[in-house]
Amino acid sequence: MQDDKDIKLTIAPTPAEESAVQENLASASEEEKIDKDLAENAQETAEGHDPTAKTLEDIMHQEAHESETQPPSSFSLSRTLGGAILAHVIQSQIKLVLLITLFLIIYITCRYQCQQKMVEIDRMEQDLTAIRYKATVVTSFLTEKSRESNIMDMLEQQGDSTLQIPKDPPYKINVPE
Repeated sequence: MQDDKDIKLTIAPTPAEESAVQENLASASEEEKIDKDLAENAQETAEGHDPTAKTLEDIMHQEAHESETQPPSSFSLSRTLGGAILAHVIQSQIKLVLLITLFLIIYITCRYQCQQKMVEIDRMEQDLTAIRYKATVVTSFLTEKSRESNIMDMLEQQGDSTLQIPKDPPYKINVPE
């Protein structure tokens, strides 16, 4: 098994920076300062404590913190009424908000259709009740007009005397098959 090793990436100076350093070395008065600084930098680099050198881990850590969005830490009245907090919540949960909105639209549509059907059912029940009352009135009027005594009175008023009430009871005729 291989052991995991920390890999550190150091950023080396560019050739332009190296040429600037070499030009500074050319001057005699600064030569001593530069030699001293270079010796210190070489010693720190050899020890691995170069303060200007950035490791890959430091760069990734810095970029990760820059890309993160921090939630609003202060809940003030102006931020709440301005909608900043609500906007942050909606942005972070946009899929859930869209799903809830879809379910609300479906719920409202179904409820509206159900209410329309209930109104139609009530109207049809009222129509049915009115038709039943009308049928009952017509049936009672027809029953009243078709009574034997009313038919006889009507025939007498019209002067038709050929029809009379039978005096013999009716009898049944049996027909063999």
